[in-house]
Amino acid sequence: MTVLRWAARVAQWRSVRAVAAVILVLAVCVGEIVHEPRLAHNPVFAGDVVVFYPEHPDDEVLWGGSAVRAAIDTKGADNVYVVLVSRGLGATPFLKPAHFNALSSVQRGTLREDEFRAAMAALGVESRNVVVLQDSAPGPDDNFAEMRRTALRFERAAAAAGRTVTHVAHSYVLDNNRLHRGNGRVIKSLLDEGLITDALFWIKPEFRYNVPAGDLVRFQALTPVDSAAVHAAINAYTRTEPRAGLEAIGFRSTPWYFWMLEWDANLTSLLHTAAVPG
Repeated sequence: MTVLRWAARVAQWRSVRAVAAVILVLAVCVGEIVHEPRLAHNPVFAGDVVVFYPEHPDDEVLWGGSAVRAAIDTKGADNVYVVLVSRGLGATPFLKPAHFNALSSVQRGTLREDEFRAAMAALGVESRNVVVLQDSAPGPDDNFAEMRRTALRFERAAAAAGRTVTHVAHSYVLDNNRLHRGNGRVIKSLLDEGLITDALFWIKPEFRYNVPAGDLVRFQALTPVDSAAVHAAINAYTRTEPRAGLEAIGFRSTPWYFWMLEWDANLTSLLHTAAVPG
């Protein structure tokens, strides 16, 4: 029986290595396909204030790290906010930390929030401008309702000061995650209703060719400072340091997206306008 258990473990380890190898090859190949040429300069957000709404921890770095840096560079850190809509309690890491299954929902949420806040600090977002919406029962629709209220508060506060806001959320149509699409629809619906005045929507790189050229908006880390900040934020999500509350939960769940981002020397963020049908 001992020999059989040993053989099963060896087979399992070989399977894990094989899957990891396939994922790595796919990430490199896709990363090469979607590699973006270097921009001469980044576009400028229309709003005086820019608010990003990642649905889960790490979304904002994977899909918008260089966009966040561009907003900080042009609008100033005081005018850039990141609102975490959900702490992503449903994450299912492939290679779980040893104690992961024993953690309560609250403990998992705390781990993911710690990683998110560490990444935001590395990215240069002011701590007072980091907002975490509490995961509420019975499900994600409640978080979307709070996301809507939060967006309206930003819009009204800015309007009262004679200023404008650009809201940046997930794509409402070009995403394979229904929660991401729901997140985008919150902002798109506010725009369609005339309750907000400007919005952009980030996409995963594999959807890049689904966006008409005129509706694609690209941002890149064009300076050493911006590049270092995005890499530091990536590191906050990918390193394991339990004493600092870092367990790389997001990275363990979808490592290929981190590899794809780092494969791009310019750390490109791809967004689209609200003109994309959906």
